[in-house]
Amino acid sequence: MGFELEEQEVNKLLLEMDPISLQQLDGVQLLNRVDSKFVFHFKHFPDILKELQPHYNVLDIDGRRMFNYESLYFDTHDYLLYRFHHSGRPNRVKVRYRRYMDSGLTFFEVKYKVNGLRTDKKRFRESTIFDTLRDREKELIYHKYLNNDDLEKKLWIRFKRITLAGKDLPERATLDLNICFDNFSKEAGFPQLVIAEVKQDKSSVFSPMIQAFKKRHFEQIGFSKYTTGVALLEPIKHNAFKPNLIKIKKILHGNT
Repeated sequence: MGFELEEQEVNKLLLEMDPISLQQLDGVQLLNRVDSKFVFHFKHFPDILKELQPHYNVLDIDGRRMFNYESLYFDTHDYLLYRFHHSGRPNRVKVRYRRYMDSGLTFFEVKYKVNGLRTDKKRFRESTIFDTLRDREKELIYHKYLNNDDLEKKLWIRFKRITLAGKDLPERATLDLNICFDNFSKEAGFPQLVIAEVKQDKSSVFSPMIQAFKKRHFEQIGFSKYTTGVALLEPIKHNAFKPNLIKIKKILHGNT
């Protein structure tokens, strides 16, 4: 019951915030940016939003301010792309379809991590999510150690997302909640976890959101939905991700 009441309060607070359109949001250019991720319990979210209201606009599309997403990730039979991430390989890739469920828009996306620093994303519009990759999708994927014909569907991830943009600072943030993982035989999820990713211009030295997190002693964390879902659901080596899983367990049990 408490969680339901908090979600209602979050929705109420979002409606009280000043809106920003998708076109306006695209105008918030962050060409030289730094990304920071934080994870915290949903129970803190209403109080944090109250602090952030004067400083941020919220993305509004046709009156909606919280949006439903679903992604289907692809990997090889032996999880080569997951293992790239686990081993800390500086050049790695993620392959997925993403559907914006409220609008019905679907994209095929390939995300490249270059030298462990820069993230490049390539994508194109699709009519739907396909269970297998076609030639058109495979042509978008390149990694010297990957055979694109070996890629197969591995994991569904579904979540809700809120997007904020700074009023006075070049800053954007996504807040993801109610995350569910599904590997076609088992499901797991973090319904009471919020994953915040703050994107700042490197020239900016102040962020009201990061200040709100630090005041509550939230730790900055490296978090990947895909690798976390695989680590939770598959009998696969995940030593490198254990510290994050331990932190999440502590958060969910109210120890932080």
